[in-house]
Amino acid sequence: MNAVDTNVFIYAIDSAEALKGPIAQSLLDRLDSEDTVLLWQVACEFSAVCTKLVQRGISTLDVADATQALRLRYPLILPDPTVLEAALQIRKDHGTSFWDALLLAGCLSSGVDTLYSEDFSEGFSHPRLTIVNPFRTK
Repeated sequence: MNAVDTNVFIYAIDSAEALKGPIAQSLLDRLDSEDTVLLWQVACEFSAVCTKLVQRGISTLDVADATQALRLRYPLILPDPTVLEAALQIRKDHGTSFWDALLLAGCLSSGVDTLYSEDFSEGFSHPRLTIVNPFRTK
C-alpha cells in the first residue's frame, strides 16, 4: 500500500512549481487509488498549507474542495492509539521532526509499505517501509 506526503500533493496543485509540479502530478496520475491511502496527518497538513497559500494570496483554490477531492480519491486512514507513542520513539531514535515521525508512525501502523516524500534522506530506514523521493534524479 502507498501513501503520499503533503509536499507532493501541494506541488501537484501549485501552478508556481514549474519543476516539481509536473513530477508530482505524474506520480499521482500513476498511483492506483485502490492501493494508495490518505493519512490523517497528511489531510490535516494539506488543509493547513492550502489555507496559508490562500491567506498569502498565492492561491485562489477552495481549501474545502481541494481537501475533499483528496478524500474522494483516497481512503482516509485515521491514526490508532499506538501512533503517538510510536512517533515519539521514532523521533527519539532517528532525530526526525515530530511531524515527520508522526507520518512515519502512521504509515507503519496502517500497513503502508511505500511513502512518497522528499522530506527524508538517510535518517530513517525500516524493513516494512520504503521512502521514495519522486523528485530525486537517479
